[in-house]
Amino acid sequence: MRVSVIFETKAIIPAGSPKTWNLPSFHVVILGKTSLSPDALLINLKQIENELGSDLKAHRLAPCTIDLDILAWDQQVISDEGLTIPHQDLMHRPFLIGLMASLESEWRYPVPGFAYSHLSLSEILHHHIKLDNSFIKCFLPFPQMVGIVNVTPDSFSDGRCYFNAKTAIERIKELAIKGASVIDIGAQSTRPNAQCISSEEEWERLEPIFDFLAHDFISRALKPYISLDSYDSKVIQRALQRYPIDWINDVQGNEDRNYLNFISKTKCKIVINHSLGIPPSKEKVLPFDVNPIQIIYDWAESKIERFSLYGISKERIIVDPGIGFGKSMMQSFSLLREIGCLKKLGCEILVGHSRKSFLNLIALQEASERDNETIGISYYLCKQGVDYLRVHNIEAHQRALAALATLEGLSQF
Repeated sequence: MRVSVIFETKAIIPAGSPKTWNLPSFHVVILGKTSLSPDALLINLKQIENELGSDLKAHRLAPCTIDLDILAWDQQVISDEGLTIPHQDLMHRPFLIGLMASLESEWRYPVPGFAYSHLSLSEILHHHIKLDNSFIKCFLPFPQMVGIVNVTPDSFSDGRCYFNAKTAIERIKELAIKGASVIDIGAQSTRPNAQCISSEEEWERLEPIFDFLAHDFISRALKPYISLDSYDSKVIQRALQRYPIDWINDVQGNEDRNYLNFISKTKCKIVINHSLGIPPSKEKVLPFDVNPIQIIYDWAESKIERFSLYGISKERIIVDPGIGFGKSMMQSFSLLREIGCLKKLGCEILVGHSRKSFLNLIALQEASERDNETIGISYYLCKQGVDYLRVHNIEAHQRALAALATLEGLSQF
């Protein structure tokens, strides 16, 4: 029914635990309905834990892939072997009380004999619980954030900032820590009037970064998906043959038969981006006498059908309307306003609106100073059910949108 934001907290471990146990944890609370009994639900939860790789025989505070608990069940009090409701540790975990309160602040603790018995979560949080320094930061569960790493000297917002492999790798680590679910790495600028580079030059920029990701970063506990932002089929095929890349973000939408046959044999997702030419040109935009969202919808439907002929299912396709790629300022705003229509396609939706020139309508600042406007639009896109936001400032998005989500409990998703 509703989902809380995600809290990152310091490790909760008993004294004398191995140093390897000292890892931060992520916590999320879900409010729902079920026709199952508490015992039956617990069996299902343990099955999910097992399928996702958690060791059900390990110490209950040992690090694990996932730990699913029943925290409360209306006003029931259950104390059976293997199942205690409310959860035995609930009142000792301030962050859990905070997350629960954000969803159902008037729920009352039903167990007698405590100072907070029969008080609401709102009262308990105010009078008895102190949110301590175990809390590290807060994240949004969805939409997921796509971090941008431009290994270019001339991208419109951050050109040259991450042009060498060392700074690009540091940026990737930073974005992962700040809450990027996907890192989109590109070495060919697609800004207006950008100079196209050769396949070899693009590969020379990318190879040391993907070498690092393959040999070091991929083994870390905090691993985002890796996306290759390229429209060069040679670079894409070369990368997929050598590295465990999760996404291909092809802004040109290559439909070559050999290319699609190759892609179909991989497991990666494919972002299809609507554009009227790379690099984009102010002179080449959508017709002004047709609704832009209808053009994008028809184009995406055609692409999906074409891809299906090669065995590429909708589940692997992410639709990007291509804000700034062959759209006027007002066409971009119109597309964003009606973006929810694209959900009918049955694919995930990605929007890359961050700091782009269409914002000149409302912002006179340089591109790198347009994060406030970007976040405002991102909030609207959240409400429309967009799955991924491709943005430059991950941390600001997480902080702002997590606050808004706490007000609303993410129930609209």
